[in-house]
Amino acid sequence: MTDTWAATVAPGHHYVAGAKLRPLTLGHAVLMERIGLVEILTRLEFHAFVGICSRDYKAGMNWLGWFLSPVGQWYYQRKPLPKAYNQALGEAMAYLVQSQQMPELMGSDSNMAKGAKWGAPTLQLMRTIGLSKLNYTPSEIMDAPFGQLMWDIISFNEVNGGSKIIHGALAEGLARLDELTKQQKEAAVES
Repeated sequence: MTDTWAATVAPGHHYVAGAKLRPLTLGHAVLMERIGLVEILTRLEFHAFVGICSRDYKAGMNWLGWFLSPVGQWYYQRKPLPKAYNQALGEAMAYLVQSQQMPELMGSDSNMAKGAKWGAPTLQLMRTIGLSKLNYTPSEIMDAPFGQLMWDIISFNEVNGGSKIIHGALAEGLARLDELTKQQKEAAVES
C-alpha cells in the first residue's frame, strides 16, 4: 500500500501522448464532470481531457470556454492525435487510474454502509469535507491533487472511527484468516 499511497498523494507530472499533464485535481474532476467527460473514447474527448488536465483549475475554466465554442469544437474535432489512437487513449486511462488508487477498506461497526445516505454529488461531498474538516481553503482546494484529497478524507474518517485502511498487521491477519477459512472448507469437502 505504501507505494500506492506515495504515488497517489505525491504525484509528479505525467506525459500522455507527449502532453505534460498536471497531477489530477478535484478541479479537473469537476471540469470533466461539467462537460460529461466520463470516458475518453474519441479524439474530441482526448483533447478535452488533455486541455483540462494540463492546466490548473482557473486556467482550465478559461480554456474550456474556448474548447466549447463552435470554433473550438471545429478545431479539436479535426486536430490529429499526437500518437496512435489506442496508445493515446490507453495512456490517458492509465493516468486516470493511477491518479485515483485507493486502499482497501474495512467498515467499522459504527459506520457500516446502509445504502445511499447523501444526496449531494460525491465531488461536492469531497469539497465540503476538505473545506470544513481538513482545513483546505477555497482558493486551494480546486487545485489539490485528487488522490491526496481522497486519502486525506479516508484517513480522517479512519481517525474518527470510520472504515479502517487495510495495511500492515491487519492485512496480514486478514490474509491468514482467509487462508484458514479456505483450509477449513477444503477439509470439510474431503470428509
